[in-house]
Amino acid sequence: MRMLRSFLIGLFLTILAIAVLMMLPSKQAEAPMPWQVTLMPDGNNQVFGIHLGTSTYRQAQEGFHQYGKTALFTQEGVEPSVEAFFTSINLGGLSAKLVLNLDVPSSEINNMMSRAMESRLQPSGAHRYELNNDDNASLINAPITAITYIPSVKLNADMLRYRFEEPDSIEQDINNPATEIWRYKELGLTVRMNQNEKTILEYQLTGH
Repeated sequence: MRMLRSFLIGLFLTILAIAVLMMLPSKQAEAPMPWQVTLMPDGNNQVFGIHLGTSTYRQAQEGFHQYGKTALFTQEGVEPSVEAFFTSINLGGLSAKLVLNLDVPSSEINNMMSRAMESRLQPSGAHRYELNNDDNASLINAPITAITYIPSVKLNADMLRYRFEEPDSIEQDINNPATEIWRYKELGLTVRMNQNEKTILEYQLTGH
């Protein structure tokens, strides 16, 4: 009887210890944040673990532990671009949409357009081309030249100054006077703020 009681007590204590351990919050791995921008030896910057001009689409996918989607865009008066989208990533507890501009030769862009599965007109006036599987696969090693980061939490002027300090310049968007454009030359960063829209952070090459 004593042995059975001891066994039951021991079993209860083991179950209790496991339950307590499961309730303890696990230590979250540190994640790169949008204000952590590092100047690299080539003069370009690194943000979110992406060294602009050097890191590839494959490395971004590995860093985010997600597969993105790609598309090609054309618009009158604007150079065609190939972009990769992550509709929802979570870094350090911040949820956001992220877009990567990929470095693809113009001749290859034309070939991709000719092989595209379909083209859709966007509200902005741009045409979006859905790439075929082979062209999508070929982009995996394309270098990243720019990052657009759109956090789900809207940022305000105080938040920006606290994280990035004072910008080099603040101007109004000539096409949308309600939008302020904050420029940080050293960071290669442009921030677009509008009270009625989400904040947009754009990181670009600075070393060329």
